[in-house]
Amino acid sequence: MKTIKIIFASITFCLLFTFSAEAQIIDSLPWFKAPGKFEPTKIIDWNSTYVFQSMRSAVSTTKSVNINNKSISLPTTIKVIKTPVIIKRGKNCYELSCARTKACSNCTMVWKDVNRDRKIQPRKELRCVCAKSGDQCKITAKRVECR
Repeated sequence: MKTIKIIFASITFCLLFTFSAEAQIIDSLPWFKAPGKFEPTKIIDWNSTYVFQSMRSAVSTTKSVNINNKSISLPTTIKVIKTPVIIKRGKNCYELSCARTKACSNCTMVWKDVNRDRKIQPRKELRCVCAKSGDQCKITAKRVECR
């Protein structure tokens, strides 16, 4: 009976440690707690669902991102997107990229696939983050020809 208690306690400890470590990582990424910043445009419907034109070339295998000169490891649900990225809905294609400003010239686009359908819902799932300050940058869109 004592052995079972020890095993149960160690399993519980391991599970609590695992979930608290992931929670600390997600808490250090406040970008998805606040609404994203988007260029005001009528070109694209930010609330619709889109697919990547080429997912392999868009999604990076990067497991960490440098913000404020600190390397932050990303949870498996958050991916770095190589910009500009082309997304498609119906017969229309759009090129998304991070807007560069004087305050931030190097923005990184991150994607959190909330419902794990491998499709993009820009308003909920995309954010651009400034590597210098960690603040959000705006996402811009323009219509392009589909390949």
